[in-house]
Amino acid sequence: MADEQKGVVAAGFGLLWRRQSVLWWIFVVNLVCGALGAMPAMVTLSRVLGHSLAGETLTKGFDLGMMGELIRVPSVNLMRSTVTVYIMAILFLLFMLFVSGGILESYQQDRRLSTGEFFAASGAFFWRFVRLTLLSLIPFIAVSMIYKALSKAADHVGDRAIADQVGIFLSLAAFIVFLLLALWVRLWFDIAQVRAVVLNERGMWRNTWRSWRITWRSLRHLYRIYFCVSLVAWVALAVGMVIWAHLPPTTTALTFLVLEFIIFAELLTRLWQLSSAMTWYQRNAEPMPVVAVVETTVATEQIISPEPLPPGDPGPELPPADA
Repeated sequence: MADEQKGVVAAGFGLLWRRQSVLWWIFVVNLVCGALGAMPAMVTLSRVLGHSLAGETLTKGFDLGMMGELIRVPSVNLMRSTVTVYIMAILFLLFMLFVSGGILESYQQDRRLSTGEFFAASGAFFWRFVRLTLLSLIPFIAVSMIYKALSKAADHVGDRAIADQVGIFLSLAAFIVFLLLALWVRLWFDIAQVRAVVLNERGMWRNTWRSWRITWRSLRHLYRIYFCVSLVAWVALAVGMVIWAHLPPTTTALTFLVLEFIIFAELLTRLWQLSSAMTWYQRNAEPMPVVAVVETTVATEQIISPEPLPPGDPGPELPPADA
């Protein structure tokens, strides 16, 4: 089973790499959305700090006190700029939800779809995936409530513990539990999306329930697959953030490349999860009912097969052929 798990992870990455044009396309869209979201803040800060000592201080190093003073300046109003960031983030999430159908369709057929085929598949499954997303809010909210309860318990124990590190470690353990539970919910609804595309399922309530049964039945193997891929994402994020934290503020180009590397790695691992889920589902497809087909075939053969003639009966006379 471990070899099968490794095989699915490797095969999923191979499928992702063969269809890598989708990854680059999504990365470009993310880059454009990020640039549009950051543009108002860039213009505002450039106008306020372009020719000031505060701008020089923040360029050569990060001054927390100067940043706090900057936020309180009425002419800056960085909170107004964050609205644009949120709008572009929501638009990108809607874009990802829309193209998920086309992505899974290209993974299922393992070929490059034309633009019309890709967007046709995206539109065909968009509202189904919207319903799946709304259904996924229920378990995600439940996981968030579990995390809040564990976090409060960790704070309660930490306040009464002698060692100060107890509360920190308990809070970290609560966060790890939250990540693991959220990963299971993500796995569950990824299988639901894959099943909807492969079987062209329209009933999302029924699809969600059957996907839960599939996920629960093979939870150990599926979870290992998703955990391995997610581990790559977590390591890439940690390494990228460590490099970014140690870069001097003057290296703008290098800082930009490091942050874009982090985003590219997260997008890659997300599509890797989808390709692995599709690979696993195609290898472990649900059994199709064959009893009804066999009975129909038998019944058809009984209707078509002529009844045996009694001994000595020559059968019906044929009309004479025309001379």
